Amino acid sequence: MTLTRPTRDDSSRSSSQELYHRASLTLERTRTPYHLKAESLTRPIGLSTFLTPDGSATSPLSRSESSESGTEADDEKGPLLKGLPAPPLRMRKGLRGTSPAALTPAASPLPTPPAFVEAREFEYFGTPRKTARKTPQAGKVVKDFEAYKARKRREIVRRCVETLLLVAIGGVIWTNVKDSPGISDWNSELLAYLLLPPVTYLTVPLRLTFRAVATGKSVIQAVRLGFHIPSRFDPGPLLYPVAMPVLIALSLFQRCHTFLPVAIVCGLSAIPPSVTATPRVRGMGDYVHWLITIFPIHASQLRFSHEYLQKPVSLKLSSEGLLQQEDLTLLYPLHQSLMTILGYLTTSSLDISELRLFSTAMIHLFLFARTPQAEILKAMLWLGGLCIFITCRRMLAWEVALARVPTWKLLRRRPRPGLVSQVDQAICVLLTRGHLRSRRRESSESDSERPPLRPISTSKSKLRLNINARASTTPIAEPMSAVEPLKPREAFTNGPVLQKTPRRNTFTVFERIASSTQSSAGKKMRAPLAGQSNVFLFFTLEQARVRKYAYAAAAYFCVAATILGPVRFFVGTRALSGHEPFGWAIGYLFGNIPTFRFWVVSNNLERWISLPARVSADVAPVAPFSIEYIRQNTLGPANTRLLICGYCVAVLFMGIFAVLRLTSVVEVDTRRKVFHGIMVAMLLPTIFVDPCFIALALSLVLAVFLLLDLFRASQLPPISKPLTTFLAPYVDGRDYRGPVIVSHIFLLIGCAIPLWLSLAATPRTGEDAWGGWDTPVRELSMVSGVVCVGMGDAAASLVGRRYGKTKWYWSGGKSLEGSLAFAVAVVCGLAMAWTWLRLGGWALWPSGPLSLIFAKFVFAGVGASLLESTLTAANDNVVVPIGLWLLVRGLNI
Repeated sequence: MTLTRPTRDDSSRSSSQELYHRASLTLERTRTPYHLKAESLTRPIGLSTFLTPDGSATSPLSRSESSESGTEADDEKGPLLKGLPAPPLRMRKGLRGTSPAALTPAASPLPTPPAFVEAREFEYFGTPRKTARKTPQAGKVVKDFEAYKARKRREIVRRCVETLLLVAIGGVIWTNVKDSPGISDWNSELLAYLLLPPVTYLTVPLRLTFRAVATGKSVIQAVRLGFHIPSRFDPGPLLYPVAMPVLIALSLFQRCHTFLPVAIVCGLSAIPPSVTATPRVRGMGDYVHWLITIFPIHASQLRFSHEYLQKPVSLKLSSEGLLQQEDLTLLYPLHQSLMTILGYLTTSSLDISELRLFSTAMIHLFLFARTPQAEILKAMLWLGGLCIFITCRRMLAWEVALARVPTWKLLRRRPRPGLVSQVDQAICVLLTRGHLRSRRRESSESDSERPPLRPISTSKSKLRLNINARASTTPIAEPMSAVEPLKPREAFTNGPVLQKTPRRNTFTVFERIASSTQSSAGKKMRAPLAGQSNVFLFFTLEQARVRKYAYAAAAYFCVAATILGPVRFFVGTRALSGHEPFGWAIGYLFGNIPTFRFWVVSNNLERWISLPARVSADVAPVAPFSIEYIRQNTLGPANTRLLICGYCVAVLFMGIFAVLRLTSVVEVDTRRKVFHGIMVAMLLPTIFVDPCFIALALSLVLAVFLLLDLFRASQLPPISKPLTTFLAPYVDGRDYRGPVIVSHIFLLIGCAIPLWLSLAATPRTGEDAWGGWDTPVRELSMVSGVVCVGMGDAAASLVGRRYGKTKWYWSGGKSLEGSLAFAVAVVCGLAMAWTWLRLGGWALWPSGPLSLIFAKFVFAGVGASLLESTLTAANDNVVVPIGLWLLVRGLNI
């Protein structure tokens, strides 16, 4: 580690401290982010830039460096999250809001990785010279430097454990799959995949070393500077998006071989663009990255020996007929384009690792959606998402722009309007008569202390709306978000760069209001303006309200037209064998009720409502009096689905009732964990009963969650405020990073992903309208997400906060007691699911010793617990369930 002595004097340091303190006073969280201006979102110094070996400042931190995992959403890294206002020091996660006084322990630990705001990264913590005077301030510098070194050692241990754990999971999977038929044909591609990422990552310090030598540094100094590991280095974005797709493909290799080459290309496409970037030749890094993703496809043509000849990829792909070799070469531009779009929509709500994993998952869904459930999910996310984005983009942009205009600005005096404006105002007053009187009165009272209002002058700068946001397939340091970045400016002479970044909280691109500011030299600076002039500031209160509801009505109409039009047609054609979706759904749920069947037949509705076959009296090939026997031969599949729906609705209402009753008794985190218990109670007993139906239900609920959150973030009346009010008591720090409230969405995805992956390419049964809607496969891995998120995460949080006194060696706030509770809960959950799987008649009791199976449970639980305690690059509600799913399948439990 290379250390240099700080160059700033005491006066400069004190001025920077004063400036940072002044800036931090304005960084308070607000639930009305649309009313904030860019001037109030000043970024703290010392966290976004540091010097590279050539002396230039680096770019701002990536998304992966901005937050901890999901269970530590409030203990985020550093005081600022990608331009969002940071909260003051708060109590540990879950102890926010109204909580009993006896349930508030110590404050949260320091952020991790170590972050200081006194200077530019490690440059501040230099070794003091011998001639330096021994002052109290110099002693504080030495003390801080020693604490920095200790914390950095802990972080290095944490990153090494995280990397070794991922390698161990890969070893378990390879041990299980290495003897599979056909895996040897892909050895060349796997070898190329294993070598390319490390070699590519190694080129970065080598390039920095050569660059330092070119600036006049000695070889030793250049090597030390080039191979220096920054304190904020996080290997997560280099590991999880690259490794996870291939590990999943290897676990499913026995079912479909085509998963593997697509996963290899997508994994290599997820390498950070900064690794392959070429600063001197702009754009060359994109082509280099593309060549890296294509190389494994042609690795089989390289003959390492004359006796060893691999089958070409084209022949291996033609055996299944899903893809061609040319399709694999186009995955990189598709991956980068999808990253740009998803990054634009979610802005800073997702870490860069989550964004890359999301893009890879969308590509796999697009390519391998063959089952009815996958086709329906593809129709909602791909077809429905694109249609809504195209048709509703402008209306949602206008809606957010109106929401950002404060009410008091709509009440100011205005010049006499023209005839058209007077007619428009009269119509709007007529439509809003009696509704705005009370609000106008309240606004007038609340604004009585404001400066006197002046009429709007056309010479003043106006709020501008940039609808035509640019999008590109060129990979950049991170995907372009919905807010245009602002140019940094020097806050003071010889000081660090003070960046002003608008809060990323909107669906579209908005530029700040142009304002004249006096610089240090006395010159006025005006923010650049783009787009057409916006007239929202000229609206009256009545006009603004009418237009808000008009835009909302148009958006709802477009969404309904999308669902009833292209999505409905796609689902009926690709998933239901040409049957009408709504009529099919009625028969899917009520088809085994005799009265309903008689009504359908008597009214000649059989062509619209598909009826399943009658319940047979023959004994099915399952154990008698088991759950599967009762489902198939007594109740019928449709009636069983009705019982599952009724059971889930009852559990949901009981859970919500319990949460409302516990609001004044327990802290917020405990109330949040009640929802985890609801997921366990709903899904753990029902997944094995009808996995295809549960997979469909989770897909529909995910689509509803995403759609409702789009309405909420876009401020669409009348649904936005009730949703915000309902979700506000249960959000955490991650939910304030961007427009998307991710807590409930990640909880659902974490429970659903293992089930979706287990059902991928499984054999299906059924004929005609019911083809593919049942499967004989029941696996323990299907409930990995429910066990991990619903039981393990809840146990770790509840036990760790109350009894967690022994912390892990590394920083981050995780305790050994909480991790032990996580492992015990996962072991108990797997044991319960394993027993239920055999009691229900879906699997046979083993003939071997039960101690071996219990040992596998313990190994899987400990592995998932370690992954949860070391993970920082993504939300653990998504990554840890996938890790447990990989372990369960790799151990053949």
